[in-house]
Amino acid sequence: MVARTARTATVPAVVTVVLAWALALPRLVPNTFGDHGTFVSVAERLFAGDRLYVDVWDNKDPLFYYVLALGRLVSPLADVAVEVLWVLVAGLSVAVIATAAGASRTLALVAGFAGTPLLLTGPAYETGMTHLPGLALLLAATSCAVRSRWLAAGVLVGLLLLTKLILTPVAAAGLLVVALHRRREGGLAGLLRAFAGSLALLALGVGAMWLRGELPGWLDNFRLNADYADGDLAASQYGSVVGHLLRAFPDDGRGAGAVTIAALVVVLVAVPRSWTRPGSTDTQEAAGISATSESGSEPEAAARPRTVAPAVLWDLVVVALLVGVVVIAVTATFPHHAQTLSAAGGFALALVATRLSGTVVRWRAPLLLLLAGYLTAGALHPYVTFTAARGMSTSLQSLQRNSPESAVLDSRPGVRTYARAGTNDVNAHAVGLHGVELVCPRFHQYSLDSAAILDQTAACLPRADALIVDDSVRIQAQEPEWNAYVARVRALVASGYDCVRATGSQVCFRRAP
Repeated sequence: MVARTARTATVPAVVTVVLAWALALPRLVPNTFGDHGTFVSVAERLFAGDRLYVDVWDNKDPLFYYVLALGRLVSPLADVAVEVLWVLVAGLSVAVIATAAGASRTLALVAGFAGTPLLLTGPAYETGMTHLPGLALLLAATSCAVRSRWLAAGVLVGLLLLTKLILTPVAAAGLLVVALHRRREGGLAGLLRAFAGSLALLALGVGAMWLRGELPGWLDNFRLNADYADGDLAASQYGSVVGHLLRAFPDDGRGAGAVTIAALVVVLVAVPRSWTRPGSTDTQEAAGISATSESGSEPEAAARPRTVAPAVLWDLVVVALLVGVVVIAVTATFPHHAQTLSAAGGFALALVATRLSGTVVRWRAPLLLLLAGYLTAGALHPYVTFTAARGMSTSLQSLQRNSPESAVLDSRPGVRTYARAGTNDVNAHAVGLHGVELVCPRFHQYSLDSAAILDQTAACLPRADALIVDDSVRIQAQEPEWNAYVARVRALVASGYDCVRATGSQVCFRRAP
């Protein structure tokens, strides 16, 4: 009888996990198009020995690039493995949080490894971006807190500070919620231990950057990112706060932020903040003992102790939602920034799993968790998944090949230095260029950049033996500063370089005197 009950609970769980990963995995395969090509080039330059923010520059936090670079030491396909790893970390964290609140082991695993992959690969997700690792660390820190591992929680927050700084307020608010609920096992003492752990990890990271000369550039990025966030992208007749929200939740439906918020509100309304589980007494609930379902939803004979009440998860959803919206209102510039709300989505999945344990059995509970992950993600259109699956082979090939520019530069062995002019690095130009020095750290420029940054880059370009001039270096309407930069690049090439055509760019070599 016990074996039959175990199979009854396990089969639906396994099926939903397999289905979730079949839908999520194609979305986790990055390619070099868009921002990820830039990230790959930064990682390749670090692999070549460059210093971040000194010899090569981009505006993300340091640990994100170093993890990518370490993975590419093993294989360029590590880009995929890193994405999958972050989802697994987030999924395990959700499962731990659900179990801590008294969810059955089976439904906790379904929430973590079926609902969470769908949650994290929804409409707001862009492959290879920085929100996914940030969310994984945020959820992991909270999972440590609900288990009273406050020092570990703090260390994970320290890693978050070096990976996705803007998610730190959401993480800090989550730890505060847990500490207030668990005053005996947490409270002020727990928060102090967490603060000590985060401070120690941050000091270690800051010290390493200081020794490498990278610290000033990282600190300067705070100003640059603030200027960028409050620039033209967030302009609105109603003010920058509304502008940020409209950028994250555009009226064309990209990001599906309204669906995510609505789904989270439905969870909060449908699941009471506190309840007495069927078959358990008020004394059991107060003691943190969850009753075992008689209907066979969990094949465990013994009651499972819990470390937090379900009300903690309810409060975590509310706080993560509110603080997440504030973070978006202050920083968002693109629809993928709405993924900040996935932290609340992870807590919501744990809450739903806890509520369903012992009350909904067999197929219904796993399928409801799968649906909850899909809706809290924003209800991704199936065509997006189909397109991602169809493009997996092309994406994997793009990750493994050297850039077209490197093939051209390899044909000229006398070239020792190079620079690049252009916007998004869709070819990941630095793949294969380890033996050539990048002389201008800003290898990607945009019309949104200030005149000072464009002038600095234009003044640096003549130092290079070879110039990669991307096809994106072209005149744009109503962008006088950018157009002046384009004119300077074209004049430089015309006066002193001979060019060879590559895919999407020209590679130009300095003429012999």
